Amino acid sequence: MAVKHKKTSVNKHFKKIFFYFIFYILIVIAGINIFGDPQTNFRFGILTLLIFFFSLIIFLIFFGQFILPVLNLPERIKAVQQLFLYLLGDHGPAFFIENGELRERRIDRSKNGPGVIILDTASSAVLRTPVKYKGAIGPGIAFTQRNDIIAGIVDLHIQSQSVGPRKEEDPFSPLQKGESTAAYEARMSRKNETLAVTRDGIQICVNVQVRFKLDANPGEGNSAYGYNPNSVEKAIIGQSINFEKPDDNPDRITSWKWYPVNLTIDVLREYISKYTLNEIFPLTKSEINLLDLISTQIKLRLTQSHYYQMDNYGKELNETVFSKEFDLLKKRGIKFIDLSITNLRFPAQIEEELHSRWRTSWLDVANKEKKIVEQEQAIQTLSGQDQALMDYAYGTSKHLGSYPESINLNSKELLISLLKGNLDTISQDPELCSFLGSEYKDISELIDWVRSQGDL
Repeated sequence: MAVKHKKTSVNKHFKKIFFYFIFYILIVIAGINIFGDPQTNFRFGILTLLIFFFSLIIFLIFFGQFILPVLNLPERIKAVQQLFLYLLGDHGPAFFIENGELRERRIDRSKNGPGVIILDTASSAVLRTPVKYKGAIGPGIAFTQRNDIIAGIVDLHIQSQSVGPRKEEDPFSPLQKGESTAAYEARMSRKNETLAVTRDGIQICVNVQVRFKLDANPGEGNSAYGYNPNSVEKAIIGQSINFEKPDDNPDRITSWKWYPVNLTIDVLREYISKYTLNEIFPLTKSEINLLDLISTQIKLRLTQSHYYQMDNYGKELNETVFSKEFDLLKKRGIKFIDLSITNLRFPAQIEEELHSRWRTSWLDVANKEKKIVEQEQAIQTLSGQDQALMDYAYGTSKHLGSYPESINLNSKELLISLLKGNLDTISQDPELCSFLGSEYKDISELIDWVRSQGDL
């Protein structure tokens, strides 16, 4: 089949060249009929040939820079070469990659000549030949050589992968009435993606969302999202291959996007195995949320070269160890960002035990929390009273601070100054003005009365 296709492409190639040759012969014959003189005909043939090739070159150079987004002279030369090969029918495929998705014509899949690939600012790819990898190409334009193949495509955006059961399903329930065997197996497969076991042997199933990207700084490599060719090559070349599956099976190659997810699940299972169910869901309110603690520890192990180790009972040890997970991600050119753990699920029996335990202990827990709230309220009340006294003393005596220390005030002046402080305190607070309107008037009258009196 491949030999037949090759013969067909070769025949088309020679047919196109033969068409150009016949076109040139017709022009020469027309010149002979016009001029008639053999010497003139020879000169006309040579001149026509020179004009033809010169015009062709000028045409290719001029239009080549508009057909493709070339930026410099080497790219313009490559564009001219591609157009010339296109005229001869010996060109390869033309691909456009946008947001990590390949856009191609079906007819281009069978072409193996020199081609061109245009990538947007959020895309990159790795090229290979039938025998070796050639390297990464980034945002912009790339010219391929004969027999070049796209080994893999990478989206430079921040990636998000979610695993675990669907929100509406019970991962621990047996085969339901009306549920097909395929649907049941798919539900069990989603459950097993994030299934973990506590230290006391209780199965827990969660939903995990992981965010990550290729290891590159924003703006690097002519991309706002960051393009590092080494990271792209590590991610694509490091993809695992399942040789038991046929070549046309899309699951034969495991995408690089699943690598950080699998590492996250492995570390999650390790930490959950260090705690019991009662430690994860204590009867009393705990200052430490173990799920948040586990999420923090996972992020540390996937983003730092060293982390503090924990013993088999979840107690942090005062020693740091090397993070193998971080090293593996770095070798694959992947940068971990964050994760979220949601929707904890248990077998029906365990959930019923948790509900029963809550129903029998909720009153004790509520009374303990009530005492804590009352204690906090008493402390805040005393603190508020002390602060109110301090504010009142400051407002009443602030006028006294404006007098020099050398001046000795008599009792009348001292009383008037204190009363003015009260007036200012009321007038500067809108809420006090609305509640103490009559008191404000009484204090003003009291000041006038004191002033009208003699020495006190």
